[in-house]
Amino acid sequence: SGDPTLIYNLVLAECTGEVVANDDESQQVVLDASKFTSNTTSSYSTSLLGMQATSGTRYPVVNTSKSARDATMEGQLEDMSIPNLLQSIVMAKMTGRLFVDAGNAASELFFEDGVLLHASALDVAGDQALMELVTWEKGKFYFYRDEKTVQRTIARRLDAILMEGITLLDQSKFLMEQGLKMESYLDKKYPNLSESEFDGRVSAGAPVPAELQKQFYIALDGCTSLFDLLRRKPMVKKDWVAIIFNLVQCDLITISKKPSKIDKTSFLESSLIDKAAIERVRTLLARPETGIVSYPNFHFFLDQEFTRYQLYKVPCSLIVFELRMLLPNSLEPLSIPAMKEAASRIRLMLSPLDVFAHFETISYAILLPNSEPASAAMLAHRILENLRGPLLPGVDNLAMAFGVAGMPDDCKDMGLLVSAAKASKLVAQRNNYPIVMFKDMQAPNA
Repeated sequence: SGDPTLIYNLVLAECTGEVVANDDESQQVVLDASKFTSNTTSSYSTSLLGMQATSGTRYPVVNTSKSARDATMEGQLEDMSIPNLLQSIVMAKMTGRLFVDAGNAASELFFEDGVLLHASALDVAGDQALMELVTWEKGKFYFYRDEKTVQRTIARRLDAILMEGITLLDQSKFLMEQGLKMESYLDKKYPNLSESEFDGRVSAGAPVPAELQKQFYIALDGCTSLFDLLRRKPMVKKDWVAIIFNLVQCDLITISKKPSKIDKTSFLESSLIDKAAIERVRTLLARPETGIVSYPNFHFFLDQEFTRYQLYKVPCSLIVFELRMLLPNSLEPLSIPAMKEAASRIRLMLSPLDVFAHFETISYAILLPNSEPASAAMLAHRILENLRGPLLPGVDNLAMAFGVAGMPDDCKDMGLLVSAAKASKLVAQRNNYPIVMFKDMQAPNA
């Protein structure tokens, strides 16, 4: 039998954030975290241990009532397009946060009295994020009244950005009709075309950055997919869509499902890969009762990402979070059936490279390779919305808190990355603020 006092203290620490009297490491994390204050979209004047938020502008961590759980406005993009949705918010002079979940991507926008102040989508912010968002035609949106942010990333008038975004949408639709996908292969239609002839042809097309367009055209070889082209030379959607649209309109490139040149590997017979062995290893990495990667094995993946950053400067992000069942007088861990259902929903939102793991005693973590903290925060929002949807088995009220940190954005040390995510999660727990990014936490004056 286990030590009841130890078990009680561990559960108390994980559920409430209280310091465990006999756990020096947990105590150090809480004490170190208390040096920070929050500079997030809700204004906090207290330390991390202060418990009180000066304004409760986000929906509660604990969903104690239906009114607390629901967005002020929500719907489907199939029923209301992004331009119409934004115009309705502007005309009504609404203040709050618009969250858009497109399934494989997410975006959020902040308004004050109908004025758009900040937008983020995928890994871009500001005007570019809004233009990206306009091209989304499927997904769900949620509006949360009175949520605010200190960020100011929108530089131009909303109507001007929307007009440019609608042009981008039209170009995207045209290219999709031509069969363009991220897996498509692009090639020069006239390989021997001189530079002067190229300049003459594109001069009659749409206005795009000339040098960027020329570099993109030169890189086309018929053997590289659009996905790989953009990975080698990243461009915002506004630029690469306009360039490909222009090159197609000027009859300079071809779009194909297959590479235009002979693939040497087509003469090889693919070696047999033992998928069963892969599954056995995956099973060994997970705890049998939940199917989630165990905490000790999580450290292995964390070390791999740290090594990848050291060698190749590839970023990564970490989400540390709590899922608790709210009872009349206590917070309790989820039952195994409820946790399995939650894990099943969460996995559907992860990429194949993301690592979903147990964290410390009864918490959880998601390690996201090659991801910025903004993308991790978007994922946390999507998980939050999903788990706030249909109730988990046996759970009437669900309490959630997420902490987000990234490397190298917030730190360049593996241990500090973990501490930063934990400290952010503690702020979320203590301030009725479900998602906190470490970058929004402000250290005290020296």
